[in-house]
Amino acid sequence: MKNLLSLHGLGCGGDTISLLNAEEPDVLTALEMLDINIAWHPSLSLEKGDEVLKICADFIEGRRVLDYFLIEGAIPTVPAGSGRIFEFMGKPFAEWVEELSKVAEYTIAVGTCATAGGIPAAPNNPTCATGVQFSKGQIGGILGEDYRSKAGFPVINIPGCPTHPDWVLETLYLVSQKKLTLDGLDYANRPAHFYNHVAHHGCPRNEFYEFKASATELGQMGCLFEHLGCRGTQCESDCNIRLWLGRTGSCTRAGYACIACTSQEFPQNTSYFKTEMVANIPKTLPKDVAKAWYIGLVGLAKMATPERLKTNATATHNKHVLKKGK
Repeated sequence: MKNLLSLHGLGCGGDTISLLNAEEPDVLTALEMLDINIAWHPSLSLEKGDEVLKICADFIEGRRVLDYFLIEGAIPTVPAGSGRIFEFMGKPFAEWVEELSKVAEYTIAVGTCATAGGIPAAPNNPTCATGVQFSKGQIGGILGEDYRSKAGFPVINIPGCPTHPDWVLETLYLVSQKKLTLDGLDYANRPAHFYNHVAHHGCPRNEFYEFKASATELGQMGCLFEHLGCRGTQCESDCNIRLWLGRTGSCTRAGYACIACTSQEFPQNTSYFKTEMVANIPKTLPKDVAKAWYIGLVGLAKMATPERLKTNATATHNKHVLKKGK
């Protein structure tokens, strides 16, 4: 049986809450199927105090094998790089991460706070928080660029605010079955098959997007990109393909603009729910469209917009406006 240890740094605990909503199967059934023992998890385990110290010491000193070391939350480093601002069991949390990662077969950062710093590392970042092996888009973090686990992997990053439970459980499946290779990680050391889409793929508002039929207020049916700051065309994730909460939901399905929470730069130092423009061109253009192409396509798309889309874009429900030839 493989051992899993999870420690939590600076964060809201949302990735754990999301994980506990896993379905098909639930998290405990999934770990049982993978023959994974939870050595300790702050939300799922009963041990406390000296019992937790012993569990961690047994891993560090080699009396037990640490197969999967999961870290949720960012890691503060003040004052002067010591990390003493945040201590766990009498020692800076940063030291626990460094010591346990040295003996882990796989070190896995869960959530954008752990992968790149996330919200705790947002400007002005008074705690000098960082991710485990990235600080925003720069590799390094608390473990440094050259870190490799005992299995020869860098930190495996699973960003999201929060992460989809499937991303965590499927990653554990892949590593437990030796199905994840170094080539299977992308430029941010993420399992590529979760993040080689953008959230725009599968969005039910895509017809509105193609014709630039846009909502002007939250709650309307149209595309949220042009006016309401949706970053679905930049957010690398399979959210609208995989779906959430009983395989029915996503941010854009709920009428909520995508905020690109899987981005290494999240939270971006820009406005949310309002598209920032320069000469009527959004600052954040789709990843797959050059600026010149976008300008031309917008004009053509708006000229060809069907009447039903124009009407429904700013409606709070489908008005079914259909005209002959439209």
